[in-house]
Amino acid sequence: MSDIAIPMRRVLVIGLDGGTLDVLLPLVRDGQLPHLKRVMDNGAWGKLRTVVPPGTGPAWSSIITGLDPSNHGIADLIVRAENSYDLAFLNASSLRAPTVWDLVGQFGGEVVVLNVPMTYPARPVNGVMITGLDTPADATDCAYPRDLLQSARSTDPAYRINPEEPYVPGKEAGFVAELTSLARARGHVLTHLLEQVPWKFAMQVFSETDFLQHAVWHTMDRTHPRYRAGDEAKCRPGIIEFYRTLDRLIGQAADLLGNDGSLVILSDHGAGPLHEFIHANNALLAAGAMKVRRRPLSWIKYWAFRAGFTPLRAYRVGAARRLGKARMGLRWSSKGYNLLRRFFFSFSDIDWARTKAYAVSGGVYGGMFVNLRGREPSGIVPPDQYDKVRQELKQLLLGFRHPRTGKPLIKQVVMREELYGGRFLEELPDLYFLPSDPTQAVFGDFEFSSNRVVESASSAISAQHRMDGILIVKGAGIKPRADLAGMTVMDVLPLILYLMGLPIPEGLDGRFKPAIFEEQETAGRPARYFRMEGGDYAGKHRRATDDESLKQRLKGLGYIS
Repeated sequence: MSDIAIPMRRVLVIGLDGGTLDVLLPLVRDGQLPHLKRVMDNGAWGKLRTVVPPGTGPAWSSIITGLDPSNHGIADLIVRAENSYDLAFLNASSLRAPTVWDLVGQFGGEVVVLNVPMTYPARPVNGVMITGLDTPADATDCAYPRDLLQSARSTDPAYRINPEEPYVPGKEAGFVAELTSLARARGHVLTHLLEQVPWKFAMQVFSETDFLQHAVWHTMDRTHPRYRAGDEAKCRPGIIEFYRTLDRLIGQAADLLGNDGSLVILSDHGAGPLHEFIHANNALLAAGAMKVRRRPLSWIKYWAFRAGFTPLRAYRVGAARRLGKARMGLRWSSKGYNLLRRFFFSFSDIDWARTKAYAVSGGVYGGMFVNLRGREPSGIVPPDQYDKVRQELKQLLLGFRHPRTGKPLIKQVVMREELYGGRFLEELPDLYFLPSDPTQAVFGDFEFSSNRVVESASSAISAQHRMDGILIVKGAGIKPRADLAGMTVMDVLPLILYLMGLPIPEGLDGRFKPAIFEEQETAGRPARYFRMEGGDYAGKHRRATDDESLKQRLKGLGYIS
């Protein structure tokens, strides 16, 4: 594709990370969000289906590329490090596909890109960029141009890429207040840049919605096992004010956009209550698919683990003593990770020469890998036994029972090729498994955080992701109240490009959905397509980051940890 400037319409995208109609609709109907209601009344809105796994990294990457995880290269935030059984962490260096702002820039449009996850480290764009939640606290390469972050803080001194303080159980109201202040500052910077930059495409993601839901869902959900009336009384006013702050920012941005463009409000996934953790590696140990290393130290650590000496128990004791700031944040650094592995039972104590499988990914869907010969460092499963072992693992997972109720623990097991078929398929887990109860999540942040297969979720988190997020679209040609059924996060990029009057790349996993538009709009302006040159874009290989900085990137943001 040549760098040819063509006329284009403006599109403003506002991301509400983890936004769900389950939370927003009651507030809209109660009159708390008048600006959002105005957009919804004059546009199309509905659910937006996300990817498997419904994580921040893969989902936002699919939104900005129009591709599924097997084609853009972001399988999850946490992956197995290359040539090791240690865990590693991905960022924008592993995104191997052009983004919407790359395409807009190549057609000559200036862009404003603010706080989109998986954009660190910042790289040159035709416009301005500040990176998102995967940014280290002390990063100097988180903005383009380099002085943009300093300029943003001049606009609003409260502006930060991530909260400075982690969530501490028992101090929910203070955490909500900080998120509100941070969202307000983001809005000020956004509106300032929209006034200063001659932009054609702008995108701002508010991660605060996800942080808030992970941390304080239990304060507003009377069916949650951690609900207390006193917590609701303390937190409800602040939570309402948080959403009203976002609503005012949406109104200001919509006013700046005027009738000269389109407004897209969306989320990467939904959210819902979390009651229990499932620890898949414990189930593999119990079934004999994973074996303990034959050395005295490993067995000492294993028996201590069986007796209850675990990271989650240590966290709970610390939280009870108001040491919640430490949390499992110790996990999010090389030093902390090695300390956990030294004192607690971990993958370093597994006999990989006798182990068939292991679990890494966690969340709504768990991910499991075969210990495959020639791929894993100490793989034992021959390639010709790969499918047989996966079927055995599938039956094993489907046979798990809840220790208290006796009901099946796992509802569905799918092989990766049943979901995806892209060029990076080999980097994805060999199979995914979905718990039977949506209030359960697979724990994936440390190999053996608990000695139980199922247990109550920690006080660090009370909500988890869901498969259905939101999509709200208002603009010229949009059919009011159009049916958005079937829309996925991959379909967002074709939608944005069409709204802008730009051609759509061939070969995307997402599709342009003309039913969202009035018939005369698509009849007079049919979607156009083009073939992109250089399909590999950023290379063929995943680049995992050193986990030393991840404590600063994700500490205390309400993710499972």
